Amino acid sequence: MVSKTLIALVAATLLQEVAAASPRHAHMHVKRGIVTEVVTVTDWVTVTADGAAPTSTSSSPAEVAPAPIAEVAPTPTPEVAPTDEVLNAARVRPSADPVEPVAPAPVEPASPAVPAAPVVPVETNIAVPTGSGSSTGGGSSAPSGARGRGLAYNDANLLTRFLGTGSKISWSYNWAQTGDSKSGLEFVPMMWSTGKGFPNTWEANAKKMIAAGSKALFSFNEPDHEEQANMSPQAAAAAHKQYMNPFQGQARIGTPSVTNGGGSMGLNWLQSWFSACAGGCAADFVNLHIYGVPTDQFLAHLVKANQMFNKPVWITEFGFDGSESQINDQLAHVIDQIETNATYSFVERYAYFMAAPGIMVKGDGMSAYGNTFAYANAV
Repeated sequence: MVSKTLIALVAATLLQEVAAASPRHAHMHVKRGIVTEVVTVTDWVTVTADGAAPTSTSSSPAEVAPAPIAEVAPTPTPEVAPTDEVLNAARVRPSADPVEPVAPAPVEPASPAVPAAPVVPVETNIAVPTGSGSSTGGGSSAPSGARGRGLAYNDANLLTRFLGTGSKISWSYNWAQTGDSKSGLEFVPMMWSTGKGFPNTWEANAKKMIAAGSKALFSFNEPDHEEQANMSPQAAAAAHKQYMNPFQGQARIGTPSVTNGGGSMGLNWLQSWFSACAGGCAADFVNLHIYGVPTDQFLAHLVKANQMFNKPVWITEFGFDGSESQINDQLAHVIDQIETNATYSFVERYAYFMAAPGIMVKGDGMSAYGNTFAYANAV
């Protein structure tokens, strides 16, 4: 005769094994179309055992009823937070080296680390201008001889390969207030934001760089992006008046740089900034960053910015998607258009993102498009 206790214990053991084997379901939820977060849902299995004591007989030993089996939650597996999706693998900007202090001014904080930028919606409903040699039909053109290719960098040691005989590079910047390239290139300082102590060193550093030959100053870095300067148009307008306006007439001053995001970002943010300025912000050119669009939309975006704000344009970050060869073809096309097509004569300067390993640098030399940017003539 099989003991009831034995049957109960076997059944309980089987149910526990089923509970332990119950799968966990990981669900990926899109958060604002940018970041994904993992949510773990655990299936709970309740095992119920008969707790009533069996009736004993004179012919069988007394049977002890098993205690009810407690519900045990499976131990969740540790989860690793997923990384942000990025617009382009090249969009990961390494941290800059500490910048040179100004004596006797306080030591400038390190150049801000420029993190990977999440995907932002881009405007696509922009009319594309056609025809070589046509005018914009309005807007401001670049001053004669002002156009030029520049290098965005963090590691100054990588720049020499871009500056050999026949180089088209004429200026540089590193998202910081002082330059350390020792390359002889004109350096453009950037204030970056009103955080991290940057206002404390800006005046002294900007004066130092202007004295060293800087002909332009950058304001705030992508204040329309929450992971960059992250400022409202109103706050940025007030800060621009306070920190940038004093240099009017000493150097050309750029607007805050903006992404090509849609909605309240990009050109719409910049339009709100101009409104908040109410004519009181010194701004000699519009500063644009453009990623993740084909060349026709890239060029049309330039025209739209020029027509909206009636100012010359600098493109201080841009990047194309695709293989090295595909990126090279796209870059060669926009260089040719910017430098030979009068439609884009309002573009003063532009810098591909960026002089860094795996992007414009390849091994001990340059990638195909790094070489194109530094040395190739327009078609």
